[in-house]
Amino acid sequence: MQELFEIPEEYEAMLKKGIGLTGNDKHFFIRGRLDLLENKTSLKNAPKRILDFGCGTGATSEILLQRFPTSEIVGSDLSEPALAYAREKIQNQNIRFIALDKLQEEAEFDLIYLNCVIHHVPVAERQAVIDQLFSLLSATGTLWIFENNPANPGTRWAMYRNPFDKGVVKIWPSELKKLLQIAGLKTEAAYFIFYFPQWLSWFRPLEKFFLKIPMGGQYALVAQKFIKAPDQA
Repeated sequence: MQELFEIPEEYEAMLKKGIGLTGNDKHFFIRGRLDLLENKTSLKNAPKRILDFGCGTGATSEILLQRFPTSEIVGSDLSEPALAYAREKIQNQNIRFIALDKLQEEAEFDLIYLNCVIHHVPVAERQAVIDQLFSLLSATGTLWIFENNPANPGTRWAMYRNPFDKGVVKIWPSELKKLLQIAGLKTEAAYFIFYFPQWLSWFRPLEKFFLKIPMGGQYALVAQKFIKAPDQA
């Protein structure tokens, strides 16, 4: 996997170059993703353990902590500078930041969250990453993968402008579903979000009706492990 955040202080400037055309900052998109997650996930209780896989500088991990203050949250990334930045910025007993190669030492997670990670993984390595996520997910846990939607022209332009998206290979929902299935994960739902930029924000209340229309700026696949019937066990 590609290391993206070797200079964390420059991350904001790079990100703004990509998403600046929308008129929104990263927190708008983080909140939108987590709003969808909370609205569409049947959580009788807060997840005991949450993994922010590919956490970067920890912005989403911090908001996950705000949303699920009783959960243990683990942020993990390839970039040690990004992790060091997150550790310094976010200090709470319920959150830790660890290197990806330390994840095999962790217990299983009840909720795993990824945003724009898979398209940064070389195509030949993507199945191995999904297989790893399978091994990290508890038997009843839920995996939420958010990715940029290649079908959306605005997203394609934003990725073209974004320095750390240079040279990446986009991944379509159908491709990601296949990887999940091979790993032993069943796609329970697919959603499409972020249709309108800030200058068309008055249309955003309509987006809840567009979740199944495959043209949003991002898509989310929600997956769980296949549960075998007793006679198949």
